[in-house]
Amino acid sequence: MQLTQKEISYLKDALSHEHICVTKYNNYANQLQDPELSAMFRNLANREQQHIDTINKLLQQGGAQ
Repeated sequence: MQLTQKEISYLKDALSHEHICVTKYNNYANQLQDPELSAMFRNLANREQQHIDTINKLLQQGGAQ
């Protein structure tokens, strides 16, 4: 599969946003006193990390460096 430059640009932009979400969710989890809320934000961070992994695979398969 070969990605266009526009697709690569979009995926890299999405990747940046996903990284921001992971950082924010982990920060929130670390600041919270409530264990349930902290766990919820850690789960959200894990989901965002899965998105990062998926986007990276797409970029690798699509020929982006």
